[in-house]
Amino acid sequence: MSSNNTAPDFTLGRAHGTVMVFSWILFASTGVLFARYGRSIRLNKQKQLLGEDIWFQVHRFSLVLAVIGTLLGFFLILGQAQGQWVDQIVDGNYMFAHSILGAIIVGCALIQAWMALFRCHPDSPFRFIFNWVHRTTGMLAFILSVPTIFLVVYVLLQYHDGFVAIMSLWSAWIVIIFIVFEVVEYRFRLKSSRIEIEKSKGRSDRQSNDEHSSSAMNEQQDQTNGHGYFNKLKIILFLLNFCFAISLVIPLVVLIWKQA
Repeated sequence: MSSNNTAPDFTLGRAHGTVMVFSWILFASTGVLFARYGRSIRLNKQKQLLGEDIWFQVHRFSLVLAVIGTLLGFFLILGQAQGQWVDQIVDGNYMFAHSILGAIIVGCALIQAWMALFRCHPDSPFRFIFNWVHRTTGMLAFILSVPTIFLVVYVLLQYHDGFVAIMSLWSAWIVIIFIVFEVVEYRFRLKSSRIEIEKSKGRSDRQSNDEHSSSAMNEQQDQTNGHGYFNKLKIILFLLNFCFAISLVIPLVVLIWKQA
């Protein structure tokens, strides 16, 4: 005879947390960072991979996984709740707020997927509208993902301190990595602008005097070395973010599945 005191099964809820953590801490952060800072990335002096720019391939692959994971997580939690929306009185303010922010994130993910499928041609006069809506929607969802996860942390009593510590580290890290990338990108653009000015001057000089051919070669070498330095630095930062995200996602998932 079955007992009425059997503890509820939260397997679907744990699975929901798992795919959402992977989607927004690992995949979304990788996709967002590559879209903003990875456009100059080259591997073995190659800018393209399988016919597309490397940054775009990584951006698209990462965010496709993030969207798929988000939709999967949404259906998992619907299954856990048996299709019922969170009740603010019964489940509390934290879970109700989590459900609202989660719905906004799912909506943003669907909008991003729709826009990606039907985006206009890069040469279209309306392309700037797509670019701004795409960036705004993506950044809104990514930023909201942090408080959305934090809200769940406050209702998980087991290993509460561990959850808070991990999410605090992630919140601090994502601010730091964006600041570091902004500094690197600013210096890269400054260096590129200076090199372009020197190249323009070099071309003018060569038109009047062929003796400057050796200096032009030196300028080209300086350009290659300068871009190579920033290229390596960016790759290191991308790998660092990926490794740091993994190092937080794994213990976070372990704690999720250890919940009673």
